[in-house]
Amino acid sequence: MIRAEEFFIEQLISNKIISEKEVQIHKFGIECLVLKLIHCISYLSIAIYLNMLTEFIVIGLVLVPLRRNAGGYHAKTKIGCYLFSCCYVLTILLLLKTVTNHFIWWGAFALSDIIIFLRSPVDNRNKRLDKTEVQHFRKKSQKILIFVNISCFVLILMHLYFIGSLLRCGICATALLMIFPELKEGLS
Repeated sequence: MIRAEEFFIEQLISNKIISEKEVQIHKFGIECLVLKLIHCISYLSIAIYLNMLTEFIVIGLVLVPLRRNAGGYHAKTKIGCYLFSCCYVLTILLLLKTVTNHFIWWGAFALSDIIIFLRSPVDNRNKRLDKTEVQHFRKKSQKILIFVNISCFVLILMHLYFIGSLLRCGICATALLMIFPELKEGLS
């Protein structure tokens, strides 16, 4: 993998696309891109293996923008991040497949709404926020949350219960990531 990155950087330099001064930033960018691709391919593989690709995509449409703005748990290392993320995707999809009691999901949804609305954004060591950023990310996460909640209820009115349940699952998955550091600390 490193050889491929080095070769690519050398080609960029030899073709005068980047200068020697820009090498480090481009190496970092390529490394991030490769890691994101590995994550995405792994998540898609898990979803396909479980025959839950649609569920994964719909949940991700909620989880990704909410998590970006609401924050939550971050592993300390790249390997830790990868392993935790894969396990998290697997866990969420398995919960969706096995927990069929709608009252449990509605209760988790209501609790998750409260957690996200009142506690976002969650600060972490990778993303320290100043007061202005806290206000900005709180407002964005609350707007996304309200939009997803309205979407859930519109889908119910349209009798599209399954898609609405996936949106609710995305909200629950986000809230769990927000409180995970406290849960982890409580177990220690």
